[in-house]
Amino acid sequence: MVKQLLTRSLILIIPIFLGSCATQKPLVSISSGSAGSGYQRISSQIKLSANTIEQIDVVDNYNSQGSQQNLQRLLNKEVDFAIVQSDVASEAMKQGKVNTLLVLTQEYLHIVTKANSDIENLADLQRKRVIVGAEGSGIYFTAKRIFAASNITVTEIKSNENRLKKLINNEVDAFVYVGPLATSEKFKQELKQATQLRFIPIDSSLINYLTIQFPESYQEAIIPQGTYEPLPELPNQDLPTISTPGALITRPDVNQRTVSLLTWAIVSNFRQYSPFYPELASQQDAKLLSEGLIYIHPGAQQVFNYGDPRVAWQRYLRENKPLQAGLIMLITTSSIGFLIRWWRKRKQNNLLKANLQTIHELRQLLESNPQKATEEIENLRQKYRLMLIDGQVATDVYEEIEKMTQIFSDQCQRWQEQQKELSYNHILQLMDEWNQQLPESIRLQHEQLRYSHEQYKEMLKTGKLDLQTYLQMVQITLFWTNLFSFAELKESKNELPNL
Repeated sequence: MVKQLLTRSLILIIPIFLGSCATQKPLVSISSGSAGSGYQRISSQIKLSANTIEQIDVVDNYNSQGSQQNLQRLLNKEVDFAIVQSDVASEAMKQGKVNTLLVLTQEYLHIVTKANSDIENLADLQRKRVIVGAEGSGIYFTAKRIFAASNITVTEIKSNENRLKKLINNEVDAFVYVGPLATSEKFKQELKQATQLRFIPIDSSLINYLTIQFPESYQEAIIPQGTYEPLPELPNQDLPTISTPGALITRPDVNQRTVSLLTWAIVSNFRQYSPFYPELASQQDAKLLSEGLIYIHPGAQQVFNYGDPRVAWQRYLRENKPLQAGLIMLITTSSIGFLIRWWRKRKQNNLLKANLQTIHELRQLLESNPQKATEEIENLRQKYRLMLIDGQVATDVYEEIEKMTQIFSDQCQRWQEQQKELSYNHILQLMDEWNQQLPESIRLQHEQLRYSHEQYKEMLKTGKLDLQTYLQMVQITLFWTNLFSFAELKESKNELPNL
């Protein structure tokens, strides 16, 4: 009968399970950057993060010139998500065409020239030949805005190809790069190929203008000395510049649950993004990923407010009493409900058996090392507390486990107290005997006292005595040792006093 019931249950469960997988594990696409770029590395990490929650798959096979092309692909609905500089996406955000999920990096403006160049500041680039990045890139967008804000006219070379080679061969005077610090393998390799380069600082007046005029896009920043390591290091001192957040964005029409799942995948693995956003390495939580965001997708906001979206249905059930009643009736009157209850009960029984087995093993340890047994049972109790918080153990089963562990913990405590009491009684008994026998065999009792001292050392090492008790024992034995030493001296002179 049970076998037939299980078979029917599986027939019902398999289609539901397969349908659930089809709806709960969507395939989403991201437009990032060219191979070896910082954006491409960030996209690879997003894919790894998505794998950890096992409810969403990410594909990134969109080789891109950068932010502008990524944004356009997103607007054209060619992809579901895109990594874009905030200054590039700012206007589309204001128009409600795109929303932000998180900030994944800070992208810094670098302007590179030769070390022996006469270009000392931004104004010296007037009418110079400058590589400003490919037209679809965020580099090109930022470079155009910087030169326009500075009222500087340059001869633009719209490319990212062979920029270092062209600079070294004097085909250009400088090139612009915008990206996370030291995360683009391509850019780092370029810098390593040349040893005579220099970064151009950004004037404080321009920094102030940009941060006031475009507060959602730019902020004052510093490229720390020695960020890049050719010979010599670059820059050779802290360099003032600007940065713009590099954000993961999407359209408002993208499925809210999909957005929530991807946001949670990143938030729950936020330390993995510290190579692109170094400040994350010292953070206790992922708040930095949402800092300063304005145009946030509702799916991402849900994660920032409530956490893991995979348990949102539990909150919904708690708040919807009629739905709870309907589901309870359905589950309890169906074979699926029976199967679920049977499986859960078996799982909880296995936890009880495992706990009993562990306590049995610790009980064998109790006599030889009560302190170690106490530590182990407390660790076991903490393990089950965490399992209760995570929902891995039912409340009634946890209470039963807690009773078992508490009983054994009390036994450990009583055993240690008994051992301590026995140790005190033992030494007091010895002292009484030694005091009675002192005139007859002082040397013999002195040796016994030393032997007892060594025994207490061993008891401390094996955990049968705690440190405080051991120190009290040492004080007592030292007192009697000194007393017997004095008695031996007096005996040798036949002047033993009445002790």
